[in-house]
Parts: sequence; structure tokens; C-alpha cells
Amino acid sequence: MFARLQQDFHLAMLSLVGLIVFLCVTPYAVYRYWEGSYLVAYVDATLVVATSLAVLYAWLTGNTKGAGLFVASIFCVGVVLVVSSLGPVGLFWTYPFIIFVFFLVPPFRALLLLVLVLVTLLAWSAWLPGTIFDDRVQLTSFVVTATVTSFFSYVFAYRMLVQRRELESMAARDALTGAANRRELDLALEFAAGAGRRSRDKDIALLLLDLDFFKKINDEAGHQAGDQVLVNLVQLLQKHTRLSDQVYRFGGEEFVILLDDVEADEALAVAEKLRQRIAAELQSQTGAVSASIGVALLGPQEAWQSWLARADAALYRAKSGGRNQVVMAQAHTQ
Repeated sequence: MFARLQQDFHLAMLSLVGLIVFLCVTPYAVYRYWEGSYLVAYVDATLVVATSLAVLYAWLTGNTKGAGLFVASIFCVGVVLVVSSLGPVGLFWTYPFIIFVFFLVPPFRALLLLVLVLVTLLAWSAWLPGTIFDDRVQLTSFVVTATVTSFFSYVFAYRMLVQRRELESMAARDALTGAANRRELDLALEFAAGAGRRSRDKDIALLLLDLDFFKKINDEAGHQAGDQVLVNLVQLLQKHTRLSDQVYRFGGEEFVILLDDVEADEALAVAEKLRQRIAAELQSQTGAVSASIGVALLGPQEAWQSWLARADAALYRAKSGGRNQVVMAQAHTQ
């Protein structure tokens, strides 16, 4: 459970908000019911129940964005009803509400929801004077403080969003080449061999590519020159593959390309095209660079580890057979 919370930021924030609402709002719901403020009591109870159900839904389905938007929308309605019922005392609830909304939905969407709530409260106050604000000074003070709180909450939430995306990108990408890293490859292979298999009309091919005599480049021209070759290689691979065909760095000078929805002859044609393009366009300080490629189609009911091993075996045959060639892996046998 804790591992999932560490990996899923939205689920962690939604669970935190749900816990705070349960612990803090439940006593108020009981108190309001006890003193006869039935509308506020029902609103508070609805917030607690709805938030709890949304958190449970997020845990069961993984749909944290939908659950967060639902809870934020319930909060919007709830805060308007509470403030219109309690008057100036209810205004204090708007400030934690502002913070909660920025935890639940993306910053810009949260800002729109808060503007909608503020406009609704002002319209209600204009329609029924004295029900929310005692005087214009109190109204102005609320508008200013709520606006300032919303602004700084937006800035903080937006900055957190940018930083989180940067961290997610760093965790998923190879720092040198920009290709997806080994961790992302393992996840993609596991998905392709599981749920992803059922969503494809055709096969999915794994191309395992290795640069020939790469060690010679590092030894003679230096590691910086070798690094530049790897960077140029990834750019070349991305240029000559579809947007849906992801490039991964497997390790060292080995790379994997996953081809979605292809037949065996199509996968071989793509691999051969890449081999030719590399031989014609990729250069190092020691001269032209070539590559060997092993190709394997995912077999029926095959585990992704076996799939990768067959591609590796095909690559080995390409290397041992003279390099600068494409070899198709043997079919998977159960």
C-alpha cells in the first residue's frame, strides 16, 4: 500500500485529502446536526461520504483524475451551501477548501473552479444581501484574501506540477541519449506481453540493435566521441521510425525498438531499413558505423523475458555471422 502511494502522487494527495476531510469534517457534521443546523450537517456528511467513496474508487480503479475532479466538484457545491447557510462564519471554510482543490485537480482547472465558486458567492450575496457578508468591508476583505490565497496556491501547485513532470521524465529517460531507459523498457515489455497483447490486431516486434565495434570508437577517439555516436544513433532511429515506435536504451551501445501492429515481413523490412540508414548516415571520428539487429515477434502466451531472450539470441547470430546484418529470431515454442 505504501509503495503504491509513493509511486502515485495523485492517489497519495487524494488519500490525504480524504483522510483530512474524514477526521476534520465528521465532528462538525455531528455537531451541526446536534444543534439543529440540518442543512449544514447533511452537506458535511455528504462531503465525507462522497470523498471516502471517491478515494475507494481511485484505489480500486486507478482513475485518480476522475475521482479528484468529482471530489473537487462536490467541494464546490458544498462550500457554497455551507457559506450561504452559516453566513460570515462559514467563510472560514473556504480557505482550506482552496488548498484542497489545488491538491485534487490540475492548477488551471482548480483556478476555474475557484473563480466559479467566488462568482457564485458574490452573486448570492447581491441577490440576498446580508446572508453572507455583514457589510461591504467584509465582502472586500474576503474577495482580496481569497484571491491572494488562490493566486499563491496556483503558483505553488503549478510549480509542483512542472517539477513532478521533470522528475518523471528524468526517471523514464536515458540521460545521455534521451531514449527511454531500461526501467521503461521492462514496463513496456511486460505490458505488451500482458494487457497490450489483447489490444493489437497484428503482432508486435522487438528489434534489439547493437553497434558493431563500438569499443574501437571509445578506445581510439575517446568516450566523448562514443557518446556523440549514441546520441546521433537515437536521433536517426527516431527519424526513421513511426511516432508509435518507441526507442529504448537497453544498455551500453544496445538499443531496443518496439514496433506496434506489424507482420514478420514488415518488421524485417523496418530492421533492414534501419540497418542501411545507420551504415549510410552514422559516422564517428574513426569512420562509418554499422549495426547488427536481432528481430523477434511476440509469441502466443509468451513471457516478455523469453521474448527478449530470443531477440538477444538472434542478435548474437547476427554478430557471430559477420555483423552489419539483420537476423530473425526462431519462433517461440511453448
